[in-house]
Amino acid sequence: MPATGQNGGYAQAEALVRNHQWDEGLALVERLLKDEPRNTRELNLAGLALTGKGDIQQADAYFEKCLAVNPGFVPALKNLAINEYNQKHYTAAEKHLLAAQKETPGDPVVNLYLGEIAYAQQNFERASSALSLAPGLAARSANVAAHLAVSYLLTGQKQKALDLLDRLTPEQVDSQAQFALGIALAQSEMPERAVPYLDSVHRSFPDSYDPGFDLALVYLNIRDYPHAIQVGADLIGRGRETAELNNVLAEAYDANNQTQQAVDAMRRAIALAPDDENNYLDFVTLCMNHRSYDAGMKVIQAGLETHPKSDKLIFMRGVLYGMQDEFELAEKDFQQAAAVAPQTNLGYVGLGVTYLEKGNAGRAIEVLKQRLAEKPNDASLLYLLGEALIRNGAAPGQPAYAEAQSALEKSVHLNPNLCLPHVSLGTIYLDEERLREAVEQFEQARAIDPKERAAYSHLAVAYRRLGQTDRSKEVMNALKELIDGERRATREKMKKSAQGDGAEGSTEKAH
Repeated sequence: MPATGQNGGYAQAEALVRNHQWDEGLALVERLLKDEPRNTRELNLAGLALTGKGDIQQADAYFEKCLAVNPGFVPALKNLAINEYNQKHYTAAEKHLLAAQKETPGDPVVNLYLGEIAYAQQNFERASSALSLAPGLAARSANVAAHLAVSYLLTGQKQKALDLLDRLTPEQVDSQAQFALGIALAQSEMPERAVPYLDSVHRSFPDSYDPGFDLALVYLNIRDYPHAIQVGADLIGRGRETAELNNVLAEAYDANNQTQQAVDAMRRAIALAPDDENNYLDFVTLCMNHRSYDAGMKVIQAGLETHPKSDKLIFMRGVLYGMQDEFELAEKDFQQAAAVAPQTNLGYVGLGVTYLEKGNAGRAIEVLKQRLAEKPNDASLLYLLGEALIRNGAAPGQPAYAEAQSALEKSVHLNPNLCLPHVSLGTIYLDEERLREAVEQFEQARAIDPKERAAYSHLAVAYRRLGQTDRSKEVMNALKELIDGERRATREKMKKSAQGDGAEGSTEKAH
């Protein structure tokens, strides 16, 4: 089939269309089509001219005529798909783009639109794969670059995302892309990088709840408590108050040493959502942090009036009793929590801890083994069993000692993010002179909880036995710094209490 039409007419028509002289170009190409009605290039050019005029329906008709002649004609597949995409007919657009991609896999335009469709569908794996094949187009569009960065972040390709973001500023992308980037960065554990994007959206839409809430949460996560409070309080001032926002505010106020404001925020959270037991639990935690046990008990009682069968509230009451050395009452609550919700392990964990604290390791072993027969893969129960066996007198070489080691090894395998199982397992390895394995466990424990003293003291011993005296001294110095820091914090609290600014008195108003 001739590509240029008669007397170079096609080239002239193409030039007119490229110069946006739609009517003149269309008139010429339609004359050419009278002689060559199945000429694919001319049919495609007619569609382009009509697209330029804004007559999308008629344009698509020409593209479809072209594809009826040659279903694999890539220009028509692309142009039809772009029109469908712009009309939000994503399924049809994707069908034609995939057909074009089959013919030209590396076509940047095809991959750009396929990537944008995948992004809209939240298929970030496909979006990152397709958009990365259109680097030139992404470089010319800040929003496309932002979509690619979000896709990289949500598929674990952090460095590629950061390389893109180093060339972007929040002001270059629209508000939707700003918000998506802020959320993706926060979810990827880069809250500091999320702040500028969420802050930009929040400033543009100060009455919008989601950007403001997420910004306050990010500020809380990076410990910028004054800004978290400012954003949260501003949202409330604009009539956007919610229970979850008050929870964030309470945590920020408490961390900022504004205890009464934290108490007030938790009261508002409960008033706004009395049916959410988590509000009561958070309030109790606040009371416990300030040793306001009576106030905590009053909050739990109020919660149980609304949620009389809440195993979490009953369990938390047991914890409060335990913190006040009232182990008999604590044991009853843990038993009740286990009876109310036998499908969970909260009550059994509480019972195990209570029996260990009371020095009744034998009873703890009995209860824990009974529960583990039903729930054999609970890391917390396995840790407590290992600890109970050791406290019950298990010694190296005894079957009970091997059982403890097996339980602790299974615990750290099931949940490596628990600190104390690493400490207990490391202690066993230390007893067995498996020094390098002991060091590994204590180092993991210290990384999980830098304030766990036992991890430091045992680690120093392990390093000394390995002959690494310098490392042992380093660990002991770190332990000394930890203890000194705790003493300084205690003195500060005592000083504030002496000045009449104690936290306990403030939190007593919690009920």
